[in-house]
Amino acid sequence: MRTLKTINWKAASYAFCLALVFTAAGVMAEEGGKKGHVSMLDQMKDAGFMEYILLLTSVAGFALALQAMVTLRAHLLRPPELATELSNLVQEGNVEGAFDVAQGDNSFLGACALATLSNAQYGKDAMDSALADAGEVEGNKLMNKVNTLNMIAAIAPMLGLTGTTVGMIETFSAMAAGGAEITADKMAKGISIALICTFTGLMVAIPLLVIAFFLKTRLVQTILEVQNDCNELIRLITSGEQPAEG
Repeated sequence: MRTLKTINWKAASYAFCLALVFTAAGVMAEEGGKKGHVSMLDQMKDAGFMEYILLLTSVAGFALALQAMVTLRAHLLRPPELATELSNLVQEGNVEGAFDVAQGDNSFLGACALATLSNAQYGKDAMDSALADAGEVEGNKLMNKVNTLNMIAAIAPMLGLTGTTVGMIETFSAMAAGGAEITADKMAKGISIALICTFTGLMVAIPLLVIAFFLKTRLVQTILEVQNDCNELIRLITSGEQPAEG
């Protein structure tokens, strides 16, 4: 049971999604080879320069996705031990000690708590304003990583469609120039190669959209938890009441 609790199930789901997509692509390529047709990899090589641009886009996109999955983990953005320590120090009346602890931490919670505690002497309104400003600035920095993934996921199908359009233009130009020498099988081959770019674009976009969705959900939840932590610090400083248990 303890081992199951330590598994990062969301990260596992991301990995499963990526594995499913690339396994599907591999199966399609293998099936093509069994039937005697040109394999998917060979068609990708023949698709032209846009296919290479898409491959570079996929490498960049999945590298950024992996980096975001590592850096946007909830326990890094909001260390539970930091939240507990700050609450305990403020509850004891040691606001300066809590300020020092927040200053020494570079997490999202640390940045928001630092902005909040640095305005403790100015009252509740000043702390609320500082928390809102810091939360917006730091939250936007984190959300930009998710937005970058969404941008790549949106661009990839467009690049694929561009490659397909270029390939179709070349195919029909060759048909017009070739006249009677252009057979149905040659035309079908040219069209299938052109469509490979669209396929690659979708294979890049779909997993990135899934990853971006789950990362955004995790990030929004963590931001709300950090806001609650800082609001509790403000409540303790301004009222001196004991924190609610549970």
